[in-house]
Amino acid sequence: MRLTFAGAAGTVTGSCFHLEVGGRQLLVDCGMFQGFPDLEERNFEPFPFNPREVDWVLLTHGHLDHLGLIPRLVREGFRGRVVCTVPTRDIAHIMLMDAARIQEEEGEDALYTGEDTLTALDRFQVQVEYGEKAPLGDGIWARFHDAGHILGAGFVELNADGKTLVFSGDLGNRGKPLVEDPSYPPKAHVLVLESTYGDRVHRPIEESVELLRQAILDTFAARGNVIIPSFALERTQEVLFILFKLWRERKIPKCRIYLDSPLATHATRIFERYTDRFPEPARRMFRKKRDPFDFELLQYTLTKRASKRIPSDEGGAIIIAGSGMCTGGRVLHHLRKNLPRPESSVVFVGFQAVGTLGREILDGASKVQIMGSIVPVRARIWRIEGLSAHADQPILVDWALHADPEQVFLVHGEESALTALSQRLAGHGLAVHVPAWHETVEL
Repeated sequence: MRLTFAGAAGTVTGSCFHLEVGGRQLLVDCGMFQGFPDLEERNFEPFPFNPREVDWVLLTHGHLDHLGLIPRLVREGFRGRVVCTVPTRDIAHIMLMDAARIQEEEGEDALYTGEDTLTALDRFQVQVEYGEKAPLGDGIWARFHDAGHILGAGFVELNADGKTLVFSGDLGNRGKPLVEDPSYPPKAHVLVLESTYGDRVHRPIEESVELLRQAILDTFAARGNVIIPSFALERTQEVLFILFKLWRERKIPKCRIYLDSPLATHATRIFERYTDRFPEPARRMFRKKRDPFDFELLQYTLTKRASKRIPSDEGGAIIIAGSGMCTGGRVLHHLRKNLPRPESSVVFVGFQAVGTLGREILDGASKVQIMGSIVPVRARIWRIEGLSAHADQPILVDWALHADPEQVFLVHGEESALTALSQRLAGHGLAVHVPAWHETVEL
C-alpha cells in the first residue's frame, strides 16, 4: 500500500492524497491550490499519478481547495466515480461552475471550462449518508463520518488490505450553530490529519459573537460600515444566523445588511434545503418559521448593478462579500472604499492564508494594492477566530488521541501550525510525520 501526498503537504491548500492498494487507485480529494501565485502555479503541474488509472475519488466536502481540480482530472482521463455525501454533490455543482466561470473570464490560462465541469459532475455517481459503507472493490470499503466542518463535510474511514486509514478532511470547531460537532474517529492504523489551526486555541463561540456585536456597535457609533469578507460556503450562512439572532434579541440596532455575493446566495439556497441536518436549536428556529436567511434587514445583491448601488460611502451598513481571503470578488470594491475610512471596520471571521490580501491586512499593512490602486489602511481591523469552521489545537489533539493511530501524517497547515501540532501529538506518544509535497510513503 502506497500513499502519495499530491497536495496540502506543507501548505494549507490543494488537498489531494493518492492511495495505491492492490490493483486499485484511489484519491481522497482533488483540490485547488490557492494563495501565493507560485503556489497557484501548482494547479498546472502534472499530477503525480495517471488520472486514467484512478478508480475512485473520495470527496470530503465542497470547498475548492478540496474539489477544485476534479474537472481537470476528468479532462485528463479520469473515468472513475466520485463518492461524497448528498449535500456535497449539490454544493460541488455551484462551486465548480463558479470556478469555471471565473477561469473563462480570466482568459487563456483556464484549468478547465464550464463544459469540462459539467462532464466532471457526471462522475459524481455515488452519494452516501454518514455511516453508510461504500464498497470500492477488492474488499476495500469507505465510510464517511460527520466532520462538523461545513454542510455535508465528512472525514473518511477507509478499510483496505486489513488496515484502517482515516483522512480527516477539514475538521470543524465545536458548538457551531449550523453544523453538528465533529464525530470521533474509529481506531486507525494511519491518520492523515489537517493542521490549519494546529498552533491556536479559539475563543469560545459566545465570546466571538460578543466581539462581533461590539465591532458592529463601535463602527455604527463612529458612522462607519462593517465589511465582512466571508467565504460563500458555511461562514456566510453562519454569520447571517448570528446577525439574525442579535437583531431578534435587540442586541444590535436596526440596520442594512447586504449579502453581496451571488455564489454565497446560491449556497444559502442549498442550506435552506437541508435545514433538517442542522443542530436542534437551528432546526427549532426554522420550525417556528423564523428564517435567518430571509428577514427584513437582509438584502441579496445578485447583479453587478445592485452591488454598485450599495452605499459604501455612507455609514450604518453591514456588507458581507466574497472572497473570504480578499483574493478577488466584490469585497475588493468595498475594501477600496472603506479601508481609508477610520470610522469603518473590516471584520475577519475566517482563516487568511499567507500570500492573500486578507492576510496582508490582518498582519498590519499600512497600505495595500487593490485593483491597481494603492489604498491606505485606516479602518479598524477585527479578527474573530472563534467563528472558524476549523478545529483548533485542543480539538485536533483530542480527536487524534481517540483514533490512537500507529502513524500520523500532518497536512493542510502552514509551517508554524504543523510544527506546533506535531510537537503536541509527539508529546502524547504518537508517531508523527510532516510529509513533503509529492512524497510517497509505504504503509
